[in-house]
Amino acid sequence: MNCLLNRMTRAAVAAFCVILGANSLLALDDAPKDKEAEKAAEAVKVQGTFEATRSWELNHGLDQFGELEIKKILPHGTEVKEGQTVVWFDTESIDKRLSAAEIDIRLARITAADEQFAFDQFVAAQKLDREDAERARQSAKQAYDNYLQVDRDRKIKSAEFDIKSSKASLENAAEELKQLQQMYDADDLTEESEEIVLKRAKRSVESAQFRLESTEIRSKRTMEQSIPAEDAQTEATWERAQMAYEKTLRNLDSAMKKRDIERRKAAEALAEKEADFEELRQQRKSIVIKAPGGGILLYGELNRGALNAKPSPIKAGVKVSTDQVIATVVQPKKMRVRLTLSESDLAGIKTGDSCVIKPAIDPKADVKGIVDSVATVPFMGTKFDATVKVVGQLPDAVKPTMTATVELTK
Repeated sequence: MNCLLNRMTRAAVAAFCVILGANSLLALDDAPKDKEAEKAAEAVKVQGTFEATRSWELNHGLDQFGELEIKKILPHGTEVKEGQTVVWFDTESIDKRLSAAEIDIRLARITAADEQFAFDQFVAAQKLDREDAERARQSAKQAYDNYLQVDRDRKIKSAEFDIKSSKASLENAAEELKQLQQMYDADDLTEESEEIVLKRAKRSVESAQFRLESTEIRSKRTMEQSIPAEDAQTEATWERAQMAYEKTLRNLDSAMKKRDIERRKAAEALAEKEADFEELRQQRKSIVIKAPGGGILLYGELNRGALNAKPSPIKAGVKVSTDQVIATVVQPKKMRVRLTLSESDLAGIKTGDSCVIKPAIDPKADVKGIVDSVATVPFMGTKFDATVKVVGQLPDAVKPTMTATVELTK
């Protein structure tokens, strides 16, 4: 019996040793895996900033005024309601500009009226000028037609008639001399009387001959020189008159267009000044800035959800430009966490990963979050942007621009 017990005891001890050895081997095999799992579960801690998912940047945006001086602004950190006035501007310089603009409009109206009056006068004067030009053209045309239809033929006929008349005078004188000669040959007149009469008759013939020759010369010059020259002169005079008429009409048309442009220019200048004045007047009514939504008023422009390291210079008495961000209104009800990751932080982190958000103002609070976005391109240097969506309930003390530590599990 004792022997049996001893054998059973030894068998049990042997079996225990085998089991213990097997467990030791299994433990040795699982040791690297546990270390890898532990390493894989190691959390990456990244600093982030609470950022409102909805915010509004405030600037005066009144391009008509340029720089404006802040007269009053609600304190930094004030909770504001939608439509509440948060910034007031000094209006003294604006009112001066409005007065000056109103004077400019009055002067522009006078200038436009003067231009319109001058244009109307010019149109009336142009009508008279066109009538004068037409009369001058008609007069030149009448002179041209008279020459071609009457004067030219009359000059030719006059030259021909002068020759014919001179020939007739010569023939008459010659005939008279001939008759006197015959009569004196038959009469018993003294030679002295006969000689005197004949000499007179001969001189008449010579005079008639000379006049005929002169008339022929003049007529030849008239036909061959004077009339062709006058033809050319008359034609040139008519062409110049026609050119002068066309030039006058062109000048009148050009002058009319220039006058019309000047009139329109004055009218457009007036309309532009009136539009600018109206815009200035309307913007004068909007010389305050109201909150476009409810939230917390923060001075200046936020950078990736955070305030600038230096205090904002915004205060009463400071001048701000048209597009300068004076303040930002942030809604604190819904926030996300904006992260700045290094290249090493990117490894194994992807959209949809769970994480834990620990607000700096309440480190004991563990708020659940989910990686909402991860940039694959750096926004500067080797820094990458990422955002975390807040899933859990944040402590009431957490406000936009505050910081947090986000534990990301790779």
